[in-house]
Amino acid sequence: MREAGAANLKNPFVKALYTALRARGIIDDEGRVKKEVSRPEMPKGLYAREWVEMHKNFDEIGAVKVAKDEADRNALDLFYSDIQIQGWHRIMVKAFLKAAGFTDGLRVLEPYSREGHLAVLIHDEYKPAAYLGYDPNPDYVQVAKSMAPTAQFTAAPTACHLTGTYDVAILVEKMQWMADPLYELECIKKLLKRPGGLLLVAQPVAESMPGYLAILSAIGARQVYTWREAENILKMRFKLAKRLIRTLPFYGAVFENP
Repeated sequence: MREAGAANLKNPFVKALYTALRARGIIDDEGRVKKEVSRPEMPKGLYAREWVEMHKNFDEIGAVKVAKDEADRNALDLFYSDIQIQGWHRIMVKAFLKAAGFTDGLRVLEPYSREGHLAVLIHDEYKPAAYLGYDPNPDYVQVAKSMAPTAQFTAAPTACHLTGTYDVAILVEKMQWMADPLYELECIKKLLKRPGGLLLVAQPVAESMPGYLAILSAIGARQVYTWREAENILKMRFKLAKRLIRTLPFYGAVFENP
């Protein structure tokens, strides 16, 4: 942690590692190691092996390079894109959507849609009445259009630049990209039907999985949350309808537009 710049907690990657490891008692407030963690053996299960190999591949990119902003950005983007199609990740997202009550026939809004992997998964499993993904990066939008041609995608800096009315907004690993979470959530709120529009949230938090939280932060996350911080921010704009899970594998909840 010290080599990576533990004192620089303004760096989201460093903050993610520091917050997550401190929450588990692995480091102290100064970033010193309190508890040694042994290297796990390679598991036999396919999804578990994917999980371990993901962390090994990230180690090859280099945590110190990431913390110092010296890592290859293209390599990080490709790494994150590959994660989205891995079996463990798809199973996790499918289970969340089912638990959250997602169904056919919904008008869906996806903030920060990136390369369109979530849209592909949803169209494989469901039949939405409409689907709009938006992302500030026009390059991601072009990739998403080719990945998921049955959905619509547009380049927009925030949801406040969009129009329309949607039944549900899906925030699966999205809150970390928000430069101003309260503003963005207010913009999303205006696009959801009232009353009854739903916000489905699956957000990795500090208490979840340290390695994966660090990986998300390395890709370009703006924010790092504990589960309470995430929930409190969401409750400033929406009504909590159902908390599905607090920390593992993420903070998961359903919010309503009152």
